[in-house]
Amino acid sequence: MPTKSKKQSTLGQQSILAYLGIDGSKANNDKPKQHHNKHISRQNSILSATNNDDGFGDDSSYDTSIDTSMEMLNFKNPTLESAVLQHRANQSLSSQRTLKILGESNLVNTTQSGKDNLKRTNSDILSTFEGGQAKKVAKLTNFKSPTISQTEGTQLSTEQKLVIDSVLAGCNVFYTGSAGTGKSVVLRELVRILKSKYGDNMGVTAPTGMAACNIQGQTIFKFLEIGLAFKSAPDLANMIRKNHHKLSKWTRLRVLIIDEVSMIDGALFDKLENVARLVRKSDKPFGGIQIVCTGDFYQLPPVAVNRTAQFCFQSKSWSKVINKNIVLKQIFRQKGDHDLIEMLNALRTGELSDAIVAKFKDLSRTVHYDDGIEPTQLFPTRKEVHSANSDRLKKLSSKAYEFMAKDSHKGEHVKKQYDQLLCEETLVLKEGAQVMNIKNINDHLVNGTLGTVMFFTTLKLYLKILDIYGAIEAMDSQMLKEVKFITSRIGSVKSWTDDDRLVFQQVPDERKTHFELLVQMAVLETTANILPVVLFKLNGYDEAVLVDRQEFTVETGHENRADGNPYRAQLPLLLSWAMSIHKAQGQTLPRVKIDLNRVFENGHAYVAISRAVSRETLQVKHFSIGKVKASPIVKQFYQHLEK
Repeated sequence: MPTKSKKQSTLGQQSILAYLGIDGSKANNDKPKQHHNKHISRQNSILSATNNDDGFGDDSSYDTSIDTSMEMLNFKNPTLESAVLQHRANQSLSSQRTLKILGESNLVNTTQSGKDNLKRTNSDILSTFEGGQAKKVAKLTNFKSPTISQTEGTQLSTEQKLVIDSVLAGCNVFYTGSAGTGKSVVLRELVRILKSKYGDNMGVTAPTGMAACNIQGQTIFKFLEIGLAFKSAPDLANMIRKNHHKLSKWTRLRVLIIDEVSMIDGALFDKLENVARLVRKSDKPFGGIQIVCTGDFYQLPPVAVNRTAQFCFQSKSWSKVINKNIVLKQIFRQKGDHDLIEMLNALRTGELSDAIVAKFKDLSRTVHYDDGIEPTQLFPTRKEVHSANSDRLKKLSSKAYEFMAKDSHKGEHVKKQYDQLLCEETLVLKEGAQVMNIKNINDHLVNGTLGTVMFFTTLKLYLKILDIYGAIEAMDSQMLKEVKFITSRIGSVKSWTDDDRLVFQQVPDERKTHFELLVQMAVLETTANILPVVLFKLNGYDEAVLVDRQEFTVETGHENRADGNPYRAQLPLLLSWAMSIHKAQGQTLPRVKIDLNRVFENGHAYVAISRAVSRETLQVKHFSIGKVKASPIVKQFYQHLEK
């Protein structure tokens, strides 16, 4: 058995423990309880008992992305009950192991039974192994979840500094600008300064989970704890007053930042403003809470259910709340590519000359990359995204595994409601598939996080593999080859082939006994319990997680339903070689391929193309002037601002 470093072993095992809600003190028994088989149990996971990360509805046919409509209800931000943490921390330990609880930035102690008393800490993907032995790495003593990057010392432009100075002067600010003008840079600097000034008495929010993910914040619904905001302003205010925690949060709040404000419906903005005045018993705009809004109204418009949505600036309270408007004009994202800047400015307003149209049509050529990493494909509709992802999956030669959703309620009356959920009824995955997580799990593993399927295994086998090999992220190529071979034998009764024996011969002597035992254990496992191990790309590091089914609840807006709200249990994953334009809003894509054949919404073409950083890594298919649409209402609004 190879020597295991202290750093090597934490993340893999504890990630799955927290993801599946399994007691760490029992995880290494020879016969762990098979909690993961109860896929429809309401408490089968840490995530299943948490609050919803709520949003607002959408009944449009195009992809309003990762969490509008019913989908928004299903991104849960997991928390661990303090009593559970206290219990674990206070356990009498005959031997100790430091385990990082996924979703918590602190380290807690938990009992480790057996002779393998190790300390598991976060492992970096760049940690290497030599000769089957773990390379020594520094002990991580105070792990902190990644936060929004610090911008202290960043050279801001004069107009960007004006935004900062206006906010610090106490103004309610709306700052805007075309894509690439550094709105996010300003936001990061604001967050840094305001966090140091107000601490938790300020909020960093966005209307959707994907947008909130980009700024390391929360959805405005989750942060303000207002559910779907279906109720009237007085009813919402009464609900908040009856809850001490919510009331305290609202009354202590000093500053509320709203990113991607263009996606917020004007009626919702008015309702939130009214709620703030009622809860805080103040006639001041937004009850005296300082408001900072940012976004670009030339991008995708807001959505609303069963009515026409209005822009925030059309709301009754907008002009009363916002007393400072700033338009950023200096371009940074495409800095140096003057042609692309000119093209995007024309695209944004829909005023394209023949010369500009010709330049866009020139981008239809295929872009070749030597390193094998392909561009992200953007489509306007879900159907196109699904087709593109399915085609890519078919090209993988690895074995396909099908994961069927389990629905709590049956019948045609709920089938359409299930169809509104983001999770798939049938999800097909292969080793090597690129996937997206669709659950808010903690501050760094969130809705929208991308990853790659490494292999498939069962929970019991996975925990044993971690005991012997350590963290998946830190494995060298030989170790990973062995693990993939072990997991390929799950439920298999086939005899060993010559190729199999060759794999065994390549296993270092110190691991051969354990390797054989793991293969025997794999044979006794069943493929019915198989789950994917996904290597997620986080902020500066990777994290391997065994992903089990989670609950996606259909919220009807009616509380205390007699038979409970319908819910679907499914893996919180989607294939992600292709992405919808709506999901891409706010993203910077170094390589992007766009098909505008079916665009129809105002801002579709502009949002898609402005994700690019240069023409050299941008391909645009089916460009035509008829595909470029800009709202005349937005045009008039910006003309007024720029005067």
